Amino acid sequence: MKKALAAAAGIALAAVCFAQLSKYKDWGKSAEAYFLTASEKEAWSKVASDGEAEKFIADYWARRDPNPATAANEFRDDVGRRIAAADEQFKMRNKRGSETNRGRLLVTLGLPSRVSTERAQDRAVDDTGGVTAPAIDTRASTFESSPAVIMTWTYGKEKFDPSLGLGEVRVRINVDPQRGTDELMGAGAAEKAMAKVAEKSVVNPGASATAPAAAAAPAPAVPAAATGPATSSPAPAAPAPAARASAAPAAPAPASPGGASGAALPAAVRSVLETLTPQKKGEGAYWAGEFRTITGEPFYAFQFYVPNEKAAQPLKFGGVVWNESNQAVGTYWEDAALIEVKSGSRTDKAFDRSIALPPGSYRGSFGLFPAAGGDAVASAAATFNLQSKPGEFGVSPLILANTLTPLTKRPTATDAFVFGMEKPIKVEPKADRKFAKEDSLWYFYAVSNPAVAAGAPAAAAPAPATTPGSAAAPATAAPEPKPRIMTRISVQRDGKDAFQPLTSPAELQALAPGYYASGSEIPLASFTPGYYTFGIQVRDLNAAKDSAAYKGIERKEDFVVLNADGSLPPRTAEKPAVTKPKAPPKKG
Repeated sequence: MKKALAAAAGIALAAVCFAQLSKYKDWGKSAEAYFLTASEKEAWSKVASDGEAEKFIADYWARRDPNPATAANEFRDDVGRRIAAADEQFKMRNKRGSETNRGRLLVTLGLPSRVSTERAQDRAVDDTGGVTAPAIDTRASTFESSPAVIMTWTYGKEKFDPSLGLGEVRVRINVDPQRGTDELMGAGAAEKAMAKVAEKSVVNPGASATAPAAAAAPAPAVPAAATGPATSSPAPAAPAPAARASAAPAAPAPASPGGASGAALPAAVRSVLETLTPQKKGEGAYWAGEFRTITGEPFYAFQFYVPNEKAAQPLKFGGVVWNESNQAVGTYWEDAALIEVKSGSRTDKAFDRSIALPPGSYRGSFGLFPAAGGDAVASAAATFNLQSKPGEFGVSPLILANTLTPLTKRPTATDAFVFGMEKPIKVEPKADRKFAKEDSLWYFYAVSNPAVAAGAPAAAAPAPATTPGSAAAPATAAPEPKPRIMTRISVQRDGKDAFQPLTSPAELQALAPGYYASGSEIPLASFTPGYYTFGIQVRDLNAAKDSAAYKGIERKEDFVVLNADGSLPPRTAEKPAVTKPKAPPKKG
C-alpha cells in the first residue's frame, strides 16, 4: 500500500513539474531523447521549467559529445540525420516516422544488417502479384492501403561495439498501415540492446554545456547503419527514394579522365582485361548503366554480384577504359570494398563502382581479382556512351532491387546508385537478377528535365558543377511546377503478360530542380517461380505531342523468382520426346 501511495505521489509530482513546461513539454518522448539513461529519465521527470529543460538538454548532448574541443557535436548531428531518415521512411498516419517503433530502432541501433518480410498470417495473399500501386513515392514508407506485413530486422553482432557484449539481435515488427501501427513482437533483446547503446552513448559523464570535459573521449557507441536494408518491404526502406544511423559505405571516388586510382595494373591482370570483349561473357553477374548527376553530367555505374563463397578472400578491383580511338583513358587497381546483399535466406556480396569521364563513347573491361593473385572472381566488358544533354528529357536505367539504404552522409555527385543529395538513398541493384519469393522487388528510376506546363513559371536552373564528380548543391529556386509523368507498367512471364498492364500517373520525389525519382514495391510472395521481364514506359504529358518524351521512353529488366529451396526454376515445361515405334520388318 505504501509503495502504491509513493508511486502515486511520484506521478503527481511529475505531472506538476511538466505542467510548468511549455516549449519542451514533450521532449522526453521525442526521438532526440531515445538515448536517455535510467538516471537521466529520473532527472528529466523533475525538470520544472523551460529554462531547466534547456540546461538539461544541452547537458544531455554534451555528455555524448565525442570531441568537446570542437564546436560541432558529431553524435547530435548523426542522431539528427537518423531522425530525418526515419521521418521520411516510416511516417504512419498522424505519427512521425521517427516516433514509430521502426524509427526508434533506426535512430538508436542504426540500419539492420538484413531485413525479411512476410505477409501477416491473417491476411489473404495478393494474387495480383502486388502490382496495385505502381507509382509510390520514394520514401519507401508503407501506405495505408497496403496489407499488414511482418518484418524481421536482424542486427549482426558486428553492428555493435564489442564492449556492449551483444550478439545477433533479431526483432519482428508487425506493420499494419491501415491501423497506423508497427508493433514489436518479442522485443526483449532489442530493448536490451537499445538500453545498452543508450548507456554507452555517454562518453563524458561529468560534462555540461557550460563546463566541457577537459579531454576528448572515444566516439560514442552508436551503431553504424551501413549496408542493410531498411525498407518497408525490407528496409531499405527506401524510395523509396527517401532519405538515402551512420551512413552506408560510400562508393569509391570516381577516377579522373586521365586514369586512375593510382597503382599500375599487374601485367597478368591487364592481360586478362585486354582479352575481354562485350560479346564474350565474363565471370559472375554484372549490371551497369549510364546515369546523370543532379546537374546533368553523365557517368557510368556498375555492380559485380559475387556469391558469398567466392568473396571470403580479400579482393582487388581492376579495370581499363578505352576511348573510340582505342587509347586507354583510365586504369584502375584498388582494394575492393564489398557490401552485403541479402536475398531470402542467402547472403552474398556486391561491389559497386562509378566512372566519370568526359562525354563520349567508351569500351571498358573490369574485374575482381584475389589480392593474393589468381583467376578473376568476376569480370565483364561493356561499351557505354556518356552524353551531356543537361536540358533534355531523360529516364535513367531501370533498377530492380530488394535492398534500398537511406544514407545520412552527403554523397558525391557520382556515387554509384545513390540518388539525392540532401536525403540520399542507395538503390542496390541485383546484378544476378534473382529474387526469393519472400523478397520484395523494388523498381526504381529517375526522371530528368520534364517539361513545364504551358503558362507555368520555369524553375531556376541548378548551379553547374565545377567538375563531373563535384557535389555542388543546386541553386535555391522557387518551387517548380509539378511535372505530369504517366507510366505504363507491365510484367511478363516467358513472353506473356503475367497480369494486366497498368497505366497510372507517377508520383515523383523531387531530388533537385528538374530531377525526380520514383519507385515502388512489389511483394513476390504470390509470384510463381519463373522468368519475368519488368517493363515501364515513362511519358511526359507536358512535352510536345510529336516529341519522343511525349510518346514515351521504355525501360526493361529481366528477373527470376526462385523456387522455395533457392534453386532456379526450369525455363519452360519440357515435353517428353515422342519416339515413333519402329515399323515391323517386312516379310520375305
